[in-house]
Amino acid sequence: MRAMIRHALPLACLLALPLEAVGKGARPVNIANADAAVRKVPSPAEFQLGPGDKIAIRVWRHDDLDMDITIAPDGSITYPLVGRIVVAGKTYPQLVAQLSEAISEYYQNPQVTVNILELRSQKVFVIGEVTAPSVLQLSNEMSILEALTLSGGINSAARTNNVLLIRGELEQPELYTVDVQSIYAKGNTSQMVYLQRGDIVVVPTKTITNVSRYFKEVQGTLSPFVAGSAIYRNATTGGAQGTSSALD
Repeated sequence: MRAMIRHALPLACLLALPLEAVGKGARPVNIANADAAVRKVPSPAEFQLGPGDKIAIRVWRHDDLDMDITIAPDGSITYPLVGRIVVAGKTYPQLVAQLSEAISEYYQNPQVTVNILELRSQKVFVIGEVTAPSVLQLSNEMSILEALTLSGGINSAARTNNVLLIRGELEQPELYTVDVQSIYAKGNTSQMVYLQRGDIVVVPTKTITNVSRYFKEVQGTLSPFVAGSAIYRNATTGGAQGTSSALD
């Protein structure tokens, strides 16, 4: 089931992007022209662990090392023999490799498995002209249409031909436009995108003709939530150089 977490904070408490991170001169990429990896559903092995996620660690024939543990707010866990290790940002195959290497100092050829019991760090943000601006928890694949529906749907004042998708670190975001209107009106599947952890979907009230100007308008009022969110800071990784200029 996809769980939705609604914050009492107003829309004006969700997003901060420094204008210098938006870049100069380049045009944002329409999602249809983006790399296939941007649009696809992340595989389970690609999910990066984060604070609040609960995992099960099992070591064959070493029951004393078996444990279920929730990742701490600082992104770390404390594990027997190994001690404190930072796991936020790692995929579970990466964590298996890290634990196997560490345990191998005490046991020969340890057989380590890591299973994800509960995901709580896989959050996406939907703001702008939707009925209920929301923080949504990803527990399975979620398309941009599903996210908009879970946020109560699009308001009548919304302009949906260039919905903005922000992905990656806030310092260097990747910016994409999504023509949601063409999905609804024409069944245009080239505009369909599946959301990933940390994504921010912004539904504007008007056509965005200049990204830099648009971010300048919203920057001051949308900063407190993301800037102060430890979960968001720990959850987001990577990101290509941001872009600005016009959105058509």
